[in-house]
Amino acid sequence: MATGVLSLERAAIPLDRARRALLVGLSRSAIARPLVTRRDQRIRLQALAGVALAVVLTLLAPGVLFVLGPALFGVAHVASDVRYLALRRDLPRRWTTALAAGCLALLALRGLEMALPGRWPFAATEVGLGWAWAFSGVCAGVAASRSPLAIRRALVAGPVILGLTIAALARPTLARTVFAHLHNLVGIGLWLLLFRKGRRFALPALTLLALAVVFCVSGRALPHVHFGGPGAARFVDEMVFAWPAWMPHRTALGIGLAFVLLQAVHYNVWLAWIPQEDLRCEGTLSFRMSLRSLVRDLHPVWLGLTVLLALGVVAASLVDVHRTRQLYLSLASFHGYLELAAGAFLFVRGS
Repeated sequence: MATGVLSLERAAIPLDRARRALLVGLSRSAIARPLVTRRDQRIRLQALAGVALAVVLTLLAPGVLFVLGPALFGVAHVASDVRYLALRRDLPRRWTTALAAGCLALLALRGLEMALPGRWPFAATEVGLGWAWAFSGVCAGVAASRSPLAIRRALVAGPVILGLTIAALARPTLARTVFAHLHNLVGIGLWLLLFRKGRRFALPALTLLALAVVFCVSGRALPHVHFGGPGAARFVDEMVFAWPAWMPHRTALGIGLAFVLLQAVHYNVWLAWIPQEDLRCEGTLSFRMSLRSLVRDLHPVWLGLTVLLALGVVAASLVDVHRTRQLYLSLASFHGYLELAAGAFLFVRGS
């Protein structure tokens, strides 16, 4: 494993040279220099461009986003969840154990549901366990801080989570569908609450995203969407039949468009925006520095397993992309509750 990492570092040397030449050239431009030297300016432009690209692709190729997003970025963004919400945070050992136990419990529950469908109220068990895990994050955050500010934050987050827990348990199957769509907003919320210090820099991207989501959900985007591309037919079928029969097909498709849009932005948040926010410097890391940081955070063995898993998902997608996507989304569903639980802890404690 160490030999493989060393080989990757050597392979990255030409890339770093090209990167340095590009940055030197950009720094000579009065327009581009702030993007090289100031993180806020760089992230603002990157976020705005990322949202704009996601909007365009949602209109032109929703099926491609629907199937290729999880295949290419799914495993990597789950690993980023773990990295930036747990591994790079100074966490009490008990809470680290609780995070690991929650991930394993929800992963095992989905595995049992796939093996023994209909033998247990899996939906109710999952939402009960997931939201209880999120509420435990609030309690653990208070215990880890014990400051008046942490208690005030807990009094804000706790009732909200309890209310959502009661609503989810009342309609667990529908709650899982809703959470699968809305959890993409959790990453954006965590970015703003925990990582983005100057929130005004996020306003252009967030304004564009909000307008695009309203445009999609309202159904006004449908006449402008190209439904003839790869994966589009499967996208339409899954989005229509994912919801109860009382929901109009037009509304279901609009929600589906918002889903693929927010999913693309969600991947951007975890793979680009938050990693840059977490840097201690204003500049960007070289390829070799990024590799060393990954090895330090994940350990070579876990990093190797993550890469193999990501490549396995890509390879399986080449054989049966739709089945692979469904399998990935089912088994990786724990990460939405991980974001809630870890985010609640960091918010209440004060990051």
